[in-house]
Amino acid sequence: MVDLRDAGPALVRAFFGSTAGGARELDDAHRAIRQGVPTSRRIAFTSLAGGTGCSATAAAVATVLARRRPGRVLGVDGAAGNRSLARYAGTPLEGATPPSALRAGARASWEATDGLALAPSGLHVLRVGGVGPGHGAFPDRAASPERGAFPDRAASPDEWADAVDPIARFFDVVVGDWGRRSPFVDLGAVAEDAHVVALVCAADRAAIEAAVSHADAVRAHATGTEVVVVPVDVTGEGQRAARTAETWDHVRVLPVPHDPAVTDPRRVRSAALRTGLVHLTAALVDAAVDATRRPTGAPR
Repeated sequence: MVDLRDAGPALVRAFFGSTAGGARELDDAHRAIRQGVPTSRRIAFTSLAGGTGCSATAAAVATVLARRRPGRVLGVDGAAGNRSLARYAGTPLEGATPPSALRAGARASWEATDGLALAPSGLHVLRVGGVGPGHGAFPDRAASPERGAFPDRAASPDEWADAVDPIARFFDVVVGDWGRRSPFVDLGAVAEDAHVVALVCAADRAAIEAAVSHADAVRAHATGTEVVVVPVDVTGEGQRAARTAETWDHVRVLPVPHDPAVTDPRRVRSAALRTGLVHLTAALVDAAVDATRRPTGAPR
């Protein structure tokens, strides 16, 4: 399992050398990650296509938060298959989290965490989903023996709400991995549930432009929800298109640099990738705190 204690102050100079400006930037990122929140904040990760590094990036951000924040952090794995937040966060893969009467009627934090997996970082993980045909990103996919107990389909918005809403208020931050979602079915529900949506895409220009156009539509649907586009360079495409998109003024673009360790938890992550993930985490916390929307199910 990769050690993601990448936000520690002792690594400032390892990331930036002796450059004072870089050290100040990382110090600012640390403060943003640790800042207080008025109520539980929800950060949603989703993508329009598979293979973008959405789940791995969601797990990395959730891990940074769990290591750096004093309060509890919840990772919600609502994607199908075994390459999802639960795996990348380092928790045992044993299928969806079993229902719990204590969680469903939680009035205290110990009830809210009943039955949740605990990652090495201290991240609590809730796995939501089902096996066999149903709603979500893969409605026609049937269960098969080789998939075992892994959720075979993404959680529907209703399943997500039933599992998350009773316990979300007991966590400082909730990071959700919605996985691949149809822009015509579930993307609006993702925005309704979150303070900020990280729309993950490939790092090529066409993928970034498609994500930006959908980000505009999401913001129009869920006024007050922040939406950022996160191009993840999983193939070594390069960051030229992402850097150009960063200059656009209507949607914030936060690129993640190329590193095979983005989607391979067995590899050691480069300083550039660790730094990028720290800054991405800080930006998402800032956006979630600044968001004006009250997500569906969030306490008033």
